[in-house]
Amino acid sequence: MPDCSVHTISLLEQNDIWRQLHASAQNASVFTSDAWLRTLAAHFHRDPTAVVLLRGDTPVAGIPLLLRRRGMLHAAPPHPVTLYSGILTDTDTRLWQESLPMLLRAVERRCHFVSLSITPTEEVQAAFRARPWLMHTRHNRCLSLHSEDELWNGYSQSLRRKIRRASESDLRVDPDPSPQTLAECYGESYHRHGILPPIPVNDMQRWLADLNREGIVQMYAAKRSDGRCVATRALLRDGDTLYDWLAGSNPPLAPAGSHWLLHILLTRAIAAGHTRFDFMGANTPGVSDFKRAFGGTTQQYLDMEWYRPSILKHINRLRARLRQRRRGL
Repeated sequence: MPDCSVHTISLLEQNDIWRQLHASAQNASVFTSDAWLRTLAAHFHRDPTAVVLLRGDTPVAGIPLLLRRRGMLHAAPPHPVTLYSGILTDTDTRLWQESLPMLLRAVERRCHFVSLSITPTEEVQAAFRARPWLMHTRHNRCLSLHSEDELWNGYSQSLRRKIRRASESDLRVDPDPSPQTLAECYGESYHRHGILPPIPVNDMQRWLADLNREGIVQMYAAKRSDGRCVATRALLRDGDTLYDWLAGSNPPLAPAGSHWLLHILLTRAIAAGHTRFDFMGANTPGVSDFKRAFGGTTQQYLDMEWYRPSILKHINRLRARLRQRRRGL
């Protein structure tokens, strides 16, 4: 079997290597595609780079790094509104399992700070545990979509009541709202609590417009008969899976508008042949309660962090607290 080697590539100039790995990876998703990573890099002013493990000439594992330089420091912060994009591995674990530490060492040498979101597998976790990475367990909820009856029976009783009441109102689904509509509703979800959104509304609008042009995102809005928007949702389709990527709501206009819209979209997803719905995180009180009402199962993913030197960990925590304070949290 050929020896392994590690190479750093640009996702702008050598994306054929990343696409080859993506096609053979067991954990590939829309969030690890070069199109998604390049769009992220463009909107958040980062350098789209990947560190790739090759066996011979074949890529068998890789870590995408959207790099940002701060003076002499090289950082790869978390990918915004993106999960499971931290590492790609070939379906055949024999090709990379023993050599995965080489890949991690190359990342550690290149960066002073790295944050990765990964799906926990035994082989990948073992490689990270053997090195001084910090591991944070996060939670998510996923729904299996088989039939409308099974979906409805999985709802909580209070959710069913809310949907019934909303169904008797004048709400309708707009299947093609503007990026501005979604961005403004997203912002309102934070502003009504006196909190600044993590991504400014204007930046989110531009990002949505680009994703919409690329055909990556599907946008929906629930509106009253007077045209006022009460809830929005942006979904990403990846094979049989739908990702609940972005949401917004304005409960004063319709208290159960967001519940009703998501129910309608789930029933349509079943009719279209989708089998899985991923809520993309259930770690925030209130939001996680909303998602739990739809049933499904709790799953885990991991946020991995690397710091060199370790004092950067404390500096990063301090910056995070300052950012939260500025947002009103």
